Amino acid sequence: MGYFGLMALISAFFHERVPEGATPPLAYAPAALFLLAMAYAGQRLPDRRAVSFARFAAPLLVLPFAYGAAGSLSRVLHGRFLDDDLRAWELGLFGVSPNAAANTFAVPPLTELLTLCYFSYYGCFLLPVILYARGRGPLAERYLFTTMTGLLICYLGFISLPVVGPASGPFAGHRPDGYLITALQNHIMVTFDPPGACFPSPHVAGAWITVLCLRRHVSRKAARLLTALATGLTVAVVYDWYHYLVDVAGGLLVALAVHAVTERWAARRARTARTARLARTALPARPRTLV
Repeated sequence: MGYFGLMALISAFFHERVPEGATPPLAYAPAALFLLAMAYAGQRLPDRRAVSFARFAAPLLVLPFAYGAAGSLSRVLHGRFLDDDLRAWELGLFGVSPNAAANTFAVPPLTELLTLCYFSYYGCFLLPVILYARGRGPLAERYLFTTMTGLLICYLGFISLPVVGPASGPFAGHRPDGYLITALQNHIMVTFDPPGACFPSPHVAGAWITVLCLRRHVSRKAARLLTALATGLTVAVVYDWYHYLVDVAGGLLVALAVHAVTERWAARRARTARTARLARTALPARPRTLV
């Protein structure tokens, strides 16, 4: 709700810089009203499993709209994409493009493996649903809340450093060859990703939030798999020329910060609830009156 309100304010305040075809301020109202309606229905009908699930999944349904809208407003602050500036900064800092350096040993099998790790990011949107369906509602709620918070912060961050990505301008199409998964992922990005949706990397943030939130609540084998996929994804975003190295650093910082804050908030809520329970059990029993 707050995110849509903020985006509407940004759109209205920078209306002279909003590109043609961008999401108008009033277009955020239906999404906000939908979330309100689902929250209200969940409170009114808490025993209806279908209603509770719809209330739980509602943020996932509006996330694509939030992502596209953020990308369309990425240039309102600077008025242009900053890829040339960022390339020059990385070259001055490292002496070489990190994307080009990562491709030194690029071969199709390695590309396909790393892109598969990148593709696993979409599991971030399935895992909370699976956890909820398996009766692990509290964990699913906290994981979804943390993930959504991290992703929305990343979407707002698109405005702070609007970049198309390293495979743009003179490096357009400069990506390593792979096989089926690589071709599919490249098609998804060309078709659905708005320009300017790079910094901080939502993929890196979402993958590491998944690891941080679930590592203590799943089997050791599953935790290792999640960590391996997140590590592979972090390498893939640079190797596949999807993100600059600074995008990766930004995504990692978002994941660590959001997880730390939400964990502290959850711990405080747990302490408050425990204190309330102890206070109720410590109340003296009413003396019985003899009739």
